[in-house]
Amino acid sequence: MRHCRPLEEGVLALIGSDGIVQSELARLLGISSSRCSRIVCSLERKGLVKRSRTTFRGRRTYLVKMNASQRRPIDSYLAELYVFFLVSSSLSTKNRRRSS
Repeated sequence: MRHCRPLEEGVLALIGSDGIVQSELARLLGISSSRCSRIVCSLERKGLVKRSRTTFRGRRTYLVKMNASQRRPIDSYLAELYVFFLVSSSLSTKNRRRSS
């Protein structure tokens, strides 16, 4: 997979298998719509996502989906991140118990 910045990785994590509306993505990330648009454009140039025009809550926006060729590598990457999170959470819990 091409190198992604942390915020781009966050976008990829939120897209999921069905995709997400770009305006909703910006809201979930707590960033402006213009910044979200730049991030999604960057991911689109890297070939990781595709955008298609849609209407959401009466407004025009984009539906952002993973490229079919990228779904499996991204899914396995996200699974690795999830396992890392579980392991690091478990270790920090053990360390807190020991220090108590």
